[in-house]
Amino acid sequence: MNTIRPFQIGIIGIFGVLAVVAIIVLTTYQTKKTQEEEAYGDRIVIWGTLSQDAFSKTFENVTTNDKAFGVVSYQQFDETEFDYELVNAIAEGRSPDIVVLSSNAIVTHRSKLIPLSTETLTDRYFRDTYIDGAEIFKFSEGTYGIPFAVDPLMMYWNRDLLAAQGFALPPVTWESVFTEYVPRLSVRDTSKNILKSALAFGEFANVTHAKGTLLLLALQTGSRMVVVENDRYDVALNTAISSTDAAPFENAVEFYTTFSNANEANKLYSWNRAMRHDTTEFLGGNLSLYFGLGSEYGDIARKNPNLNFDIAKVPQGENATALRTYGEFYAFAIPKTAKNPQGAFAVANILTTKETIDFLVRELSLAPVRRDLVSLQDQNPYRKLVIESAIIARGWLDPSDAKSTEIFTQLVEDVVSNRLQVGDAVGDAIDRLILAY
Repeated sequence: MNTIRPFQIGIIGIFGVLAVVAIIVLTTYQTKKTQEEEAYGDRIVIWGTLSQDAFSKTFENVTTNDKAFGVVSYQQFDETEFDYELVNAIAEGRSPDIVVLSSNAIVTHRSKLIPLSTETLTDRYFRDTYIDGAEIFKFSEGTYGIPFAVDPLMMYWNRDLLAAQGFALPPVTWESVFTEYVPRLSVRDTSKNILKSALAFGEFANVTHAKGTLLLLALQTGSRMVVVENDRYDVALNTAISSTDAAPFENAVEFYTTFSNANEANKLYSWNRAMRHDTTEFLGGNLSLYFGLGSEYGDIARKNPNLNFDIAKVPQGENATALRTYGEFYAFAIPKTAKNPQGAFAVANILTTKETIDFLVRELSLAPVRRDLVSLQDQNPYRKLVIESAIIARGWLDPSDAKSTEIFTQLVEDVVSNRLQVGDAVGDAIDRLILAY
């Protein structure tokens, strides 16, 4: 019978120890690898109406340094279909984990979303991190999403048309718009037919951003807009922030509709319902000033490469102390029915870091809402102006795009057709808005 020698026992012992160590190392590595690969769970689905291509590029960029981010996907929907698809998905148990929430859609979807508590997203962090307009997502019970972008209303101007009338620069104040620019830029024949328009204000159906423009004017005239008090929406469009101002929304509507008044004595007559759509007129070189979102710049350039145009901040009142423009804000919000809310929150945090927001908003042609990004001097002169406008942009709590559009359309048509005086038309519109919330 062979006897195991001490030397052999030593060798066996060493191999045994090495085997145990190997198992421990392998198990630890696999556990670490699994944790890294599953940092966001098995799958995170994001739904929105913004560009699929922009999000795909952003995800690829993030995944180069964070392999676990590969579980994140984005699906783009048409704006007219998004609400319907989301409601159905929630009802059928196939909710996305994150939705790209527009400030215009907060009221519509608020009850479906998880509010982030002040412990999760503190007031001090929010104020220090995001520009003032982003506070539209904050409510008493929490914040409905992590903000990342804003699309401010801008003024586009035809350089050739302005130069032909001796203007080297676009208007800066509304006073100069109606005393200098509109009277000289509007061209009419002897029958008062408009051949070239200075400004596409006064109608609704053929003005792309008629509602946004009315809200812009309301903001600039000191309107309190829509305020949430005791969990109810107070429609304060015609109530001024300052006690020295009166009927701000009436003033906004009266100013807006003046430009479609064909009265012989009205030198501001520049637009009517027979005109083609304002975007078509601007692209065709027949409209001097077009009010559109900052994200439209690239699209306008592509549609007419020969159009000599530029972009500017919207005019302000000559004596304005608080500068304002209207803007559509965007945030990453988590539905209550999300299958993986923890992973969704982690993904939203990654997508709203300084570096990722900067990449994403450039791809989307939007402005960032982080203060550390808007404070940087962008070298692109177009983006520089859009970002400067983002700082003074404010949104509004829309009861629903379809309902408010119908109400604002009726409002403008009531005034333009002389069916109602401005005050009565505004009162009727506000009553209908109250019922819409």
